[in-house]
Amino acid sequence: MTMDSVANSVQLPPLDNPNERAAIGAELQVVLVDLIDLSLIGKQLHWSVIGAAAHGVHLFLDELVDQWRELADVVAERAVTLGFIPDGRSSMVATGSRVEPVVVQSVADHAVVWELGRRVAAVAERVRARLVSVGGADLVTQDVLIRVVEMLEKQQWLLRVQLGEKA
Repeated sequence: MTMDSVANSVQLPPLDNPNERAAIGAELQVVLVDLIDLSLIGKQLHWSVIGAAAHGVHLFLDELVDQWRELADVVAERAVTLGFIPDGRSSMVATGSRVEPVVVQSVADHAVVWELGRRVAAVAERVRARLVSVGGADLVTQDVLIRVVEMLEKQQWLLRVQLGEKA
């Protein structure tokens, strides 16, 4: 039995419009890819950070990466729950992510915080833009995406205060 047949061989959660299942899965896939890419970019910056605050930024990046990986898992598990098989392979992330890449070089601590803050904000905005359409089809999936936005926007705030900007 293939993974697709296993996922579809049992009772799936009801949706008002079962035809929306693939569309919701596709929306979750886009979010998943961006979260995986954020975690990869965060790790790259973790290895690249230099400057007086590098140690603190280095440790903070580990926390963020762990949070992005946890959120990615929640998103992927929701997709599977709905009968959609998510794709988190490196090839999918490389071609599907809309997160702006980083240059592989040493990066000053304040620049790491600034650049990462911009990327987190962009992902949060894209996920927020999906809330209404996904919620119209499945409130539980909308709740998952609300959780993602909530965490990303909290991270934006924490990154912003590291730059000395007003909360």
